[in-house]
Amino acid sequence: MNKITMKKVSIFLVLIAMVAVFAQSCKKKDNPGPTIENTELHKTWKVSNALEGTLDVTAQFTQYRLTLADDGTTKSYTLVDRTGTSTTGTWALSTDKTSLTLTPASGTALVYNNVKFSNTELKYQGNETGKSGNVSISFTLVPA
Repeated sequence: MNKITMKKVSIFLVLIAMVAVFAQSCKKKDNPGPTIENTELHKTWKVSNALEGTLDVTAQFTQYRLTLADDGTTKSYTLVDRTGTSTTGTWALSTDKTSLTLTPASGTALVYNNVKFSNTELKYQGNETGKSGNVSISFTLVPA
């Protein structure tokens, strides 16, 4: 090859390399979307066991349902209490995953402590208003 042909080939190769680099830098970045955590919680739960101290009060919670959802933007809940009254709002799990807070659209937030959960069971302690005022109840919930 002569000098002119070599020079043209070199320029051509440099142009191809530049186009390749430019094309790579213009690729659309993959956006995996929002991160959704604790997916085992995202379902409707019903009471399988409720204890006020050592007293079994499960029969009083047959209507109780807790639905937790997370669309990646909003963590929403629906709670149907033991009287059948439904509330909705947002929920949050503490960073150490031992406290669940339900914040209704209006009203006071409910905080459940000693949270333990798996795909098949959700346990926590919470305060419920009973005949004698607020009482602490230990709940064990299962998927509804």
